[in-house]
Amino acid sequence: MVAPTSGAGALVLLALTLLGFGAFAWRTVHLVRLLRLGHAESRIDHPWRRLRDELVIYLGQRKLIKRPYYLRGITHAFIFWGFLVITYGSADLLLRGVLGWQLPGTDSGVYAWSLDLFALLVLVSIAIAFGRRLIVHPPHMHIAREGYVILALIGFLMLTLLVFEGAAIAATRDQIHNLSDPPPPPVAALLAPLIPTAAGAAIFAGAWWAHVVTVLAFAAYLPRTKHLHIVTTLPNVAFRSQRPRGALALIEDIENKETFGAANIRDFSWKQLLDGYTCTECGRCSDACPALATGKPLDPQKIVLDIRDQLLREGPKLLTDLTSQTTAPAHWGETKPEELWACTTCAACVEACPVTIEHIDKIVDMRRSLTLMEGAAPAEAQRAMTNIERAGNPWGEPRASRGEWAEGLGIPTLDEKPDAEYVYFVGCAGSYDRRNQKVARSLAAILKAADVSFAILGAAETCNGDPARRMGNEYLWQMQAQQNIETLGALKTKKVITSCPHCFNTLANEYPQLGGNYEVVHALPLVQKLIAEKRITLSDGEKDVVAYHDPCYLGRHNGIYDEPRAVLDAIPGVERKEIAPHHRERGFCCGAGGGRMWMEEKMGQRVNHRRVEQLIMANTGATKVASGCPYCLIMLEEGVGAKGIAEQVKPIDVLELVAARLVVSSTMATKER
Repeated sequence: MVAPTSGAGALVLLALTLLGFGAFAWRTVHLVRLLRLGHAESRIDHPWRRLRDELVIYLGQRKLIKRPYYLRGITHAFIFWGFLVITYGSADLLLRGVLGWQLPGTDSGVYAWSLDLFALLVLVSIAIAFGRRLIVHPPHMHIAREGYVILALIGFLMLTLLVFEGAAIAATRDQIHNLSDPPPPPVAALLAPLIPTAAGAAIFAGAWWAHVVTVLAFAAYLPRTKHLHIVTTLPNVAFRSQRPRGALALIEDIENKETFGAANIRDFSWKQLLDGYTCTECGRCSDACPALATGKPLDPQKIVLDIRDQLLREGPKLLTDLTSQTTAPAHWGETKPEELWACTTCAACVEACPVTIEHIDKIVDMRRSLTLMEGAAPAEAQRAMTNIERAGNPWGEPRASRGEWAEGLGIPTLDEKPDAEYVYFVGCAGSYDRRNQKVARSLAAILKAADVSFAILGAAETCNGDPARRMGNEYLWQMQAQQNIETLGALKTKKVITSCPHCFNTLANEYPQLGGNYEVVHALPLVQKLIAEKRITLSDGEKDVVAYHDPCYLGRHNGIYDEPRAVLDAIPGVERKEIAPHHRERGFCCGAGGGRMWMEEKMGQRVNHRRVEQLIMANTGATKVASGCPYCLIMLEEGVGAKGIAEQVKPIDVLELVAARLVVSSTMATKER
């Protein structure tokens, strides 16, 4: 049936359309002006990647489908897809009603069926969403009255759509139809028998007008609610960072900067402020946060919303007086320093967020202000940074003893073997921590058995700077990085091996920001390759049931999940187990990242203790828990001891398991002699 608008009706609809979308535009312009209070940041690099993100993350809803949270993710995806399909149909209704035009494809049977089926799916999904809010009460979801209003409006749109479709069928049931006409959409066809033919036209007109007026009311109301994310998710995904997830933003020309980090609204970038508009308040980031789960004050969702609320509260004043400042630094308002220092930068929040909000960058930017502008880092963190600056390692051990772990093993330095194919960047833990020195020796044994040409820097190596950077001391990180870049730049080799995910992440993803470009590989993918190429042979040995713990900076930050598991699967006698459901992308942090290795846990439960509890609850029967990170190894050892299971479950590095089963060839044995 045609749109039920006469000449006067078209004018009324035009006036309502201008009013509804005018209100939407007015509010949108205001919100964009507020965003411009943030500092400039270019987000137009890698255009093809950005297009891919729009197709996969925005349109494909990959993050919701990837981990559906039972019905939660699927239902939200159906609401989103249905809303897109029906928005196209609503635009067609408005054009037909005002101008008599129609959008392409809206007269086809395929589109009519799509509208019908999506309307039904959306109604079912909305019913589930209402049920979750009213009955389940998800702990970290913000449930407000406006959420019910938005769901009700969307549901009403679906109902009116189905009613006017059914009424159109009822009103024309006595007309002669061509055999070539497409079959009517199924849900509308089920409704049609309930509507008398004589009343069909009137019900069609009433439902049609109710639908289009609701569309316009929705447009006017939407920008004033948290459901603004329906609009802002598209640009937020398009402009998300294309840096590697593990790389923080560089402070350029740091020597000439007068301020560092974020202390007020103007110190955040426009994109960081856009994140606040886009937060769906679903609580997925909070559900995933290990700090919040163990009783710390940090709530990643709250951090984002605090910034948004401060922008909406103080932004209008700043727009009228561009010289004024916000009333308080961001971390003196709703967000407190203890929240910021609780973060382990594990990226569980970033992984869980369906709209690609970048929580870590905001937290580290506020830490930068605390550390560099106010000197307000925790005492233990400050001590670790002083040790890095003075001795080149957080432990404060002598620089000259950095290579002592390798004494008597026949491991050359780059001075002794300048033509080595690889430089093994050992890192501070492998160099100084007695437990992790065993891991470094294990890797050296594996490389020698595979006849890999490598050497170490010895005393010429210094801390990569990762703890300092994540504790907010960008200046110290750049100083450490430049030292290592100068050292590595003087070498022939540009290939680097690390056994520490933090070293790997920093050298591979962050040193290029300062011109340090190398072919960096973590030891476990390299060992997996050596096994696959049969360059090392492993003997059968004691049967071990081994649970694998995913290090955050190997897994979520760098996507290395399969290679460590492949190494474990290749070791004779090892039966690999998962710490389900907290594994792979959902792995639980050990608690040491983000500089937390050097800070005391003074509130709630220790994160590593919760991780060991998860290992126990998984009931894997494991006699060992393996990882590929020195921090994780330290934290797991403390955790099993504190939980009284050190005799039952032994923490170990995957490299140690490989080294224990190495078959050393006679040729290699001769070389050793």
